[in-house]
Amino acid sequence: MSRHVKQLLCVLVVIGVMFSMVACSSSTEQSQETTTTTAAATTTTKAVTTTAGQTTTTAATTTQAVEENPFAEFFEITWIATITTDYVEGGFDEKMLEERYNIDLKPWAISTYDPEGIAMMLAAGDMPDISHLDHSPLGPPQLYEQGLTRLINIEMYKKYFPYYYELMLQNEPTSYIHNNCRNEDGSLSDNFYGISYVVDNKWYYNIPLMRYDWLENIGYSIDDSLLTPITLTDEKLGKYSGQIYLTSYIWSFEDMNDIFRAFTEDDPDGNGEDDTYGAVIFDHSFRSHWTDLWWGQFGVISSDGNFLYEDPVTGDIVPWYAYVGYRDYMKWAVEMRDKGYIRTLPEGFQSLAPQGSWYDNLLANWMTGKIGYFFCDMQYIGRPDFPEYSDRQPPQSIWLNAGDESATFVVWPVLGNAYGWEPNNKWGTRRYNLDAFGSGTFRTWLVGKQVSDEKLARVLTMWNDANTAALNDPFWSKVRFGIEGVHYTWSGEPWNSARIQTDATKIPPHYSRYGGFIGIFSTGGPDLFSHEAKSQITRRIYEEEWYKYYCIEPIKYWSSAYVPDDMMKEYNDYWANISGDINNIIADFRNRSWNGQISNYETEWEQYINRLYDAGLEKLVKDFYMSDQFAYYKTPDLTIIWPTIN
Repeated sequence: MSRHVKQLLCVLVVIGVMFSMVACSSSTEQSQETTTTTAAATTTTKAVTTTAGQTTTTAATTTQAVEENPFAEFFEITWIATITTDYVEGGFDEKMLEERYNIDLKPWAISTYDPEGIAMMLAAGDMPDISHLDHSPLGPPQLYEQGLTRLINIEMYKKYFPYYYELMLQNEPTSYIHNNCRNEDGSLSDNFYGISYVVDNKWYYNIPLMRYDWLENIGYSIDDSLLTPITLTDEKLGKYSGQIYLTSYIWSFEDMNDIFRAFTEDDPDGNGEDDTYGAVIFDHSFRSHWTDLWWGQFGVISSDGNFLYEDPVTGDIVPWYAYVGYRDYMKWAVEMRDKGYIRTLPEGFQSLAPQGSWYDNLLANWMTGKIGYFFCDMQYIGRPDFPEYSDRQPPQSIWLNAGDESATFVVWPVLGNAYGWEPNNKWGTRRYNLDAFGSGTFRTWLVGKQVSDEKLARVLTMWNDANTAALNDPFWSKVRFGIEGVHYTWSGEPWNSARIQTDATKIPPHYSRYGGFIGIFSTGGPDLFSHEAKSQITRRIYEEEWYKYYCIEPIKYWSSAYVPDDMMKEYNDYWANISGDINNIIADFRNRSWNGQISNYETEWEQYINRLYDAGLEKLVKDFYMSDQFAYYKTPDLTIIWPTIN
């Protein structure tokens, strides 16, 4: 197996959820030890010769330890973990696990995405042994308070799920904070409301995609040595193989502005008409992952208001709306919009997007083939399946819908930084998950109150075995991915390429049922074996560690992981009193900017900041954001834990 394979494959655990605000003593529930071995006595006969030359025999008893089967006790385990209700019990992976671990898995026909069904189940006092209830009306602390779930002592992790415990050690302190059932004095306890998801904190959501054929036409092509063509071999998109390029080259901020201009003015598609432009933008009030790349040119994140920054002008630690990078973003965005290089979604696109959401309108707009730059969803670039969704995404939406099958595209890490700073985590975008561990309804595995330590130990052992086995282990690879040749084939070298999924209608009936009981592990690390384009892009991201060099890190992050409970309460009370005035000031400046009513951004920004401080931001900064009690954000250990390949 090549060195490249061993360096690029990894699996992390999936596990996540809301922070617990409920205090309880660590002595509430203690772990019980489970005995797994016994001693069996055996008798042997030994000859003994006496001094008189007589030989006698005496019975000598020796004790030899005989290990008992650790799975001798049978368990029936009820389970909820899927978003559908059409799974028929007896899937091939279910049978494999049941036979190995002496269990009977009983999936309940309730979707994790069914709020009404989950609410009715909980109201009736029913709770499966193992579950994640994404749309539960109650969070993990409340489920425990209602007597529906049990606590998990850290000793259970140490003994039966050491893989998970090692990840806790690697990612402290937040790994201990998520789902922790606090002691009465507010300190961390040894008990947890549920098993937190471990999430991939090295991945980010949107990356730049641009028409490379247009770039060549306007004189912005790059050296071939810096371009890696993405290979596509699937039946649907295989004919477009080599038409997406991957590069680590980053155009400067000034070059990108000129590219947007040229995409608008220089007829990049060569049709002799003035019908193209650079990109789509939203007004200043629109904040999401989809606009992080725009804002990230100025060192600020749009999607997460809990990021705090050290302002280079005042030296204060401030939120996004008081950070100078936000001012510079607004100024740039309005200038580019007024020149027509970057435009808002045009009127009339409602008809192209029946649902009428901004997202539907955006995809419909991109699909016309008249735009050069896209801040696109990385996981859908070149994806051949899920047509009702992925066929609307670039680049395939342009190949399939705009009639431009010769179009070529290029993908790169982030947009250039407007200030000319060295990377050093000052520009780009944000890692999708800031902490390795999570909590809340969407990121917690729950354990029913009725589950004994012995039954829980069986489940934890099963999960531990799945994580510590070689990725291509004959047993676990089938449980995770299915059977090669039946459920999928490799697009290239096994374990160094993507899996091409077999059409569901072509899978034999006795193999078509799949329960996904080890799905807890399938999305915690980089998805290297999905469709081909994503596999190749992801391998590049992890090989070159884009998440270390192109993602903005907060200096502080406002959350219960870093803020003491009493400070958080005091802050919430104060914010309730001043938020109306603060938000009005933000909206006034934002709207005047978007409407072109600000002539001198530097002068009016100073007046805006003074108004914010007078309205209560000064106390927020001095008493909360810059308080020594509010810990600085600590970037978690971004080391990849590589699995073994046999």
